[in-house]
Amino acid sequence: MNIGWSDFARKRHLPGTGHSWFKGSNEELFSLIEENWDKRVVGDGANSVDDVCIVDVDPKLFVGTKILLKNAADLKAQVEVRQAGEDPFVKVTASGPVEKVIGARVVLYAAHELLKNGGKRSGDYDWEIVCLLAQDDKTEPMPPLTMARNFLNKPGGTPRGYSAQEFAESIYYWSQRVKSKV
Repeated sequence: MNIGWSDFARKRHLPGTGHSWFKGSNEELFSLIEENWDKRVVGDGANSVDDVCIVDVDPKLFVGTKILLKNAADLKAQVEVRQAGEDPFVKVTASGPVEKVIGARVVLYAAHELLKNGGKRSGDYDWEIVCLLAQDDKTEPMPPLTMARNFLNKPGGTPRGYSAQEFAESIYYWSQRVKSKV
């Protein structure tokens, strides 16, 4: 099995981006994925573990960026675009104590799945890392904007269906959190 980073995730999951990141080496991360591969689960909204999967890994080398809204200060809103060709959105950040990481998940897409919705592959990998999730809560849902992008088949999304319950849980969960400015 050949694992690599998607270009998209490689740029996002770094210190200072507001996204969770892994402070070990690529080899350490790939090894954690391989060690837990037999316990992978189907990714949110996907049909098969052979298309999109989530691998739970040891969280000790993961750094989170979520602040509970009740602890947030100096909120700042700005317009951002994830990548060229996608619609802009409002990103809210704050300062305050970052929540403790209690779980970590790696979201991986199979090579064939990356080509959906005009997508592309970042290398000659069987699986590409598209997201690192440093969790402060084991029930953390996918962010609602990500769900909407997928559900509505927008640029940058992967066509998926979600229930009203899944959307509601996501909206509520993420309404209580904001990303760190650093």
